[in-house]
Amino acid sequence: MIRIKHNFGEDIIIYEGAKVHESCEIGPFSIIFPGVEIESNVKIGSSCIIGKKPTTGSNQTKLLDFSETVKIRKNTIICDQVIIYSGCDIGEDCYLADRAFLRENVLIKNNVVVGTAVTVSFNARIGSYTKIMTGTNIGGKMQIGSNCFIGAHVCSVNDNNPRINISREQQQSAIIEDKVVIGSNVTILPHLTIKKGITVSAGAVITKNLTEENETYIGIPAKLKK
Repeated sequence: MIRIKHNFGEDIIIYEGAKVHESCEIGPFSIIFPGVEIESNVKIGSSCIIGKKPTTGSNQTKLLDFSETVKIRKNTIICDQVIIYSGCDIGEDCYLADRAFLRENVLIKNNVVVGTAVTVSFNARIGSYTKIMTGTNIGGKMQIGSNCFIGAHVCSVNDNNPRINISREQQQSAIIEDKVVIGSNVTILPHLTIKKGITVSAGAVITKNLTEENETYIGIPAKLKK
């Protein structure tokens, strides 16, 4: 990789093959890898890594194919120490708080908020106007609709058989439809669907499909509130 000359300040590395609009702001010690495309008026904080390639290892399940490109649309704000892997596509007017971590092939639509220290794992999809709060884990291949609210420290998983080494193609986190509200400290098991407009109370554990639209579910395991 070859660095390119730029006017964004000292201690910033932008490699040849990256495209960064001249109106952007980039904080010190940030690294922009080849294949990254950043549109106008994007603000990137300090010590960010954009376009990182995943590393494979003998103790890791086989990675899915990922794109070499990263796209960050206009007016998005990326705060300090954010890491974004290859293949991610981030919409307009998004906000990624400090230490947000996006694995490969994540798609984020417009006007999404990703809170402090949120992890969004591989191939996840997040719809427009959704908010994800501090410390939440979004599992691999999870699908979240638009206008959702995911509270702090929610844990979603894509595999509940950790002793069995299954491929990533077989792993699937939950599907969350539009306008769903998930309270803080909820646990969401894989291979289930949460229907439109449902509210899940704080601390619940979701073990199966939640099917009654616009209703509230509570408890361990989560059940329809009567």
